[in-house]
Amino acid sequence: MAVKEKKRVQVQIDKDLANKTEAVLSELGLNQTTAINMFYKRIVADGALPFKLALSEVEKANLGFLKATKGIPVTEFKDTKEIADWLNDPKQD
Repeated sequence: MAVKEKKRVQVQIDKDLANKTEAVLSELGLNQTTAINMFYKRIVADGALPFKLALSEVEKANLGFLKATKGIPVTEFKDTKEIADWLNDPKQD
């Protein structure tokens, strides 16, 4: 049986995302190389990505919230006293 030639694929991924993914894969008994090979094989078999490209309901809600609150002024506080003072200020609505 002939040995298949390998090709190196390099990508840059957010470090935190990569670490979290590696932890999940480890729990599943997989490593990153195996998971990426599985992903590529599924793309070839399906002729498409193996998942639906769509926002989840939570992502849609978050996006809606961000759009609805865009441009609203934000007040920043240094400590709880500032918060209490602001909440007790009769000029604040």
